[in-house]
Amino acid sequence: MIGREQPRVQNATDRVSIGELAEMLGVRTSALRVWEAAGLLRAMRDGAHGYREYNEPQVQAARVVHLLRQGGYLFDRIRPAIAALNGAGSTEALTAAITERREALNRRSRHALHAAGLVHAYLEALEIAEA
Repeated sequence: MIGREQPRVQNATDRVSIGELAEMLGVRTSALRVWEAAGLLRAMRDGAHGYREYNEPQVQAARVVHLLRQGGYLFDRIRPAIAALNGAGSTEALTAAITERREALNRRSRHALHAAGLVHAYLEALEIAEA
């Protein structure tokens, strides 16, 4: 489970406040505002006060954004995935972003292992030369 508690929203007409959503995800309200400013989330506004409110689809989008941010994804990679999910419910952009990130991490891991092997060989060569 992501965050601290299950959302109170069960359908598209139920709403939670920005504070409640932040608590559900385990993030600060400022993070949600940044995500909104970056075009990753869309908050509805309370008619009486103008407070930010989120319905069930928006809560789900926030959960996806949170997961991707925890995975190190940048806003530019999250934005098309969220847009596709919000638009047609398509997971293609999300799948592409995850695949690209996994491939980048694999490349970095291979480079790190190669470098560790070179360092190991160098240290062994030093030990032989000193002996």
